[in-house]
Amino acid sequence: VAIAHARPRRRRRAPAAGLMRYRFIDEVVTLKMDAPARIEVRKTFAAGDDAFSGPLGPDRVPNSLLLELLAMTGGHLVFHCLDGRRLPLLLKVQECRFEGCARPGVPLHARASLNGLDNPSAATVVGETSAEVLADGALVAAARLLFVCVSVPDMDLAPFGALR
Repeated sequence: VAIAHARPRRRRRAPAAGLMRYRFIDEVVTLKMDAPARIEVRKTFAAGDDAFSGPLGPDRVPNSLLLELLAMTGGHLVFHCLDGRRLPLLLKVQECRFEGCARPGVPLHARASLNGLDNPSAATVVGETSAEVLADGALVAAARLLFVCVSVPDMDLAPFGALR
């Protein structure tokens, strides 16, 4: 009986603290806190990125990245509505639809509005946003998203709101 010799595992380097491979918001275009609170951001996915090597090919931004952009936009709004004191985590995609196609290199505009916050003075808050992504003025994706917002003891959340 032959015993297969396993190759030694290569150790993967952990990313440097505070760095992300993808930044889902390039620029906050507007942030308005008066009712209803709303935000508009800009994002351009660069052509040639690894994300475009999947089954859809290099000419289409995957829907999963569009959903992530919707979530980041809504979460950024909720974070600021709670004065940067709680970290919003995506809890549920209430509804989502993809209306069109986004192309790499085309600037996308994502907008979100706050539908409501459940008991904003509590330690844990649930918030809902409605968001949409547009490419060249045409609707590409839209969603209603729920976030659970938690306090994170002994952690400075200020860097998370730095795009303001």
